[in-house]
Amino acid sequence: MNVTVSLRLSRRPVEVRGRIILRMLKRVSFFLLLALVALFESAPARSAVPSATAYYEAAIATMERLPEPPAAIFTTAFSSHGLAFSFGPSSDGRTAIYVTWGGNTASLGDRRYRTWMRANGDFTLNVDAKKKRYYSSSPVFVPTWPGAYDFLRFGWDGKPSAPKTLRPVATPPSGLKTIAVVSALSPGAYHIADGGAALCPDGSPGHVLRLTARYEPTVHTLSRVVIDPSDMRVCSMRFNIFETIVAVSLGGYVQMNFGQSGPYWMVRNSKIAIAIHTFGIQVKHGDATIAYSAMKFPASIPLALVTPPTPAPSPSPSPKASP
Repeated sequence: MNVTVSLRLSRRPVEVRGRIILRMLKRVSFFLLLALVALFESAPARSAVPSATAYYEAAIATMERLPEPPAAIFTTAFSSHGLAFSFGPSSDGRTAIYVTWGGNTASLGDRRYRTWMRANGDFTLNVDAKKKRYYSSSPVFVPTWPGAYDFLRFGWDGKPSAPKTLRPVATPPSGLKTIAVVSALSPGAYHIADGGAALCPDGSPGHVLRLTARYEPTVHTLSRVVIDPSDMRVCSMRFNIFETIVAVSLGGYVQMNFGQSGPYWMVRNSKIAIAIHTFGIQVKHGDATIAYSAMKFPASIPLALVTPPTPAPSPSPSPKASP
């Protein structure tokens, strides 16, 4: 009897202690769970990594907010190999830009022009080494973000003074060809992919995005954008160029490189590469650089300085004397 009682008495305390510990663990687990929930609710939410499209949109918005110079005076320098830029008259009294290839490459040299640009970039005056004046509305002479945008949308000649048609225009001077470059910046026009780390033209860290047109690739030609993640400014952008004339096709790209010029974020230079193919075989290649230097930013430039003189009217034929 005594042995049996002692055994029952010794087991009961062990069972009681086990139940108490189990209840305590359950309570601790419950309160720990509540504490974790409260902690996650009070902690700031982690910002999601932006998509490539959102990154692109933020950079475009940043560029549109940047200040633009009211006027600028600078030197525009053309340096080319296998290509040459030529000026020719246009119907409105301004200067059209042509690209020449082929012929004697020894004649394809460098050109420099002192350039006067008004704020909106619609009018520029370019003076060469021989003091000859060229009046232009081309965005080639507008190294600003609006100028780059106009270059993408409208090409060498800039904003059209009248709606363009698809009909052929007048034949340019012999040996001169024009390159049509039109594009858009709309993010909805592109598939935008993250290209990872890259370098800006000045060697600082950047981030590259690669763009492919969703439709009309000959219109939406932007293909590569490098963004400075420290301030979300575009430091480089590249777009493709296309031209087809019967069995001859021309392709290549223009890359605009941005940098600081005084208080403004400007296009510092543009790189151009062009290849000409006939029946799929490359027959000619050329490249060029358009660089801008010696920047000055006056408060304004008189409109009269950059406005081409009105052409003198042709004299009327004198009437014939009556017999």
